[in-house]
Amino acid sequence: MMNEDIALYKELIAFCNSHQAEIETKFTETLDYSELNEKCYEEMFFKCRNIEAPLPVKHFKEIIPGLAEAYSVNIPKYLTPRNRYNKGMDIQKGDWYEKGLKLFLSTKGIEVTKMGFPFPDFEVKIGGRVVGYYELKYIEAPFVLASTKMKETYPYNSTRYDYEASLTLDTGRKMDEQRAKIERDLLPQGIPVHFLWWYDCFHIKGLFAMSAQDVFNYHDNLSGDVWTRAAREGDFIKKQIRTKIYPPLLNMITFSEYINLLIAQ
Repeated sequence: MMNEDIALYKELIAFCNSHQAEIETKFTETLDYSELNEKCYEEMFFKCRNIEAPLPVKHFKEIIPGLAEAYSVNIPKYLTPRNRYNKGMDIQKGDWYEKGLKLFLSTKGIEVTKMGFPFPDFEVKIGGRVVGYYELKYIEAPFVLASTKMKETYPYNSTRYDYEASLTLDTGRKMDEQRAKIERDLLPQGIPVHFLWWYDCFHIKGLFAMSAQDVFNYHDNLSGDVWTRAAREGDFIKKQIRTKIYPPLLNMITFSEYINLLIAQ
């Protein structure tokens, strides 16, 4: 029997692929999901949820047919520095995923409205009642050097790896001001706030969520930012945040669990 979350994610990408014109008219963004992606989701995420220490990539290469080859093909392109930054294209691509998810959720009776800073990006209603807020991040590039570059490995006492340590968040002023808003005005009302990641990597694909409280707790347990990205040309055209944290994928809830959480509010 197919995993419920795999089935839901396949439903999401099929919806987005068949509603391209409603999402964006300037370009298309065709999504896919292979047998390898399904096996990676089961072995690298689902069976490892809330594990005490992430398993090394070598372990998964030995048990998932085709994964070693996928690493050999894909990793080199992510090791090439991205020296230029096209802010406009990145925004358009981010908007595509935001709108695709919004339209899909509407088919489930979930209404999503764009909010202004310092609110989280999206307000969620069911039956006209606010049931949550979320921020959505789209991730396709794995943090391929995670196992060697991440010195702060909380919540683990062991090495972290790209498959579970790629779901990034920018830190700095935006996070600080949003946190103040969330903790002062939203959480006291019992309104859940989540960070969502649309993870579209060559191995794991899916939507994953972590509550704002858990994200902030993760950040509080670090001595500082996990990573500072190298500067690139576009940073000087429009100031970009380069400090990052990487909440653990294996401690996140699934797409279906997030939707059920909203419905239960």
